[in-house]
Amino acid sequence: MDIFSSGLGLVGHYIKKGVKGMADDRMTHAEFVKRVARETQIAQKYVKEVLDAATSLVRRELMAGRKVNLNNLGIFKPVIRAARSYRAPFAPGSKPVKKPASTGINFKPARDFKRELNS
Repeated sequence: MDIFSSGLGLVGHYIKKGVKGMADDRMTHAEFVKRVARETQIAQKYVKEVLDAATSLVRRELMAGRKVNLNNLGIFKPVIRAARSYRAPFAPGSKPVKKPASTGINFKPARDFKRELNS
């Protein structure tokens, strides 16, 4: 059985195999809270409350259309994507599909952080 006949495709293959840099290489919310609590010697309960409050604040600011600058990490910025229409590229003669305007988030890493990532 090759990686494509499994039904998971290439990404599923990497997830199953545990290749570094793919989807299984992430930190969960609970792990993040535990590590911050251990490094700061603050109870997990309080770390979770602060993290949840910070996350909520960032979300509210972005939803209000404001940038959020977290020093040494980067800038989160809401971006409005215009409405557009498109056609399916492999279906000749297909009718145009309209995609409504949407809002997304851009993240620009801080200069020093980006330098560390690339060193």
